[in-house]
Amino acid sequence: MLILGTTVIGARDVDRAIRFWTEALGLTARPPVGDNDFTNLTRPDGRPVLAIQQSEHDAESEPRLHLDLHARDSEDQAAEIERLVGLGAQRVPWDRYPEESDFVVLADTEGNRFCVIDNSRAPDECRLDLS
Repeated sequence: MLILGTTVIGARDVDRAIRFWTEALGLTARPPVGDNDFTNLTRPDGRPVLAIQQSEHDAESEPRLHLDLHARDSEDQAAEIERLVGLGAQRVPWDRYPEESDFVVLADTEGNRFCVIDNSRAPDECRLDLS
């Protein structure tokens, strides 16, 4: 049997990436594991959510795998985007938005792309309970 563990994000500047993601998602960084600069970021209950690992490669400009972060509604989405940009995220010019898109593409401090979703407009099967 397999279960999904954490999602690992590569970073050239591990400390900067850890600061960004802990602030962005309210996580706690655990001490690095081993000699490979692999750091788990955990929820308040101690469960790992993300991990940051040293990488010698630049982020992909069109990654096949990315994170989706859900905001309650369009107002919350706009506020969260501004907060994330204040933490060091960058807006990504994206020419492939569908008409009336419910997501905005950003990049973290390392250039890793992620989306901020207006959860109220997400399809029913994708909508999360954010209460």
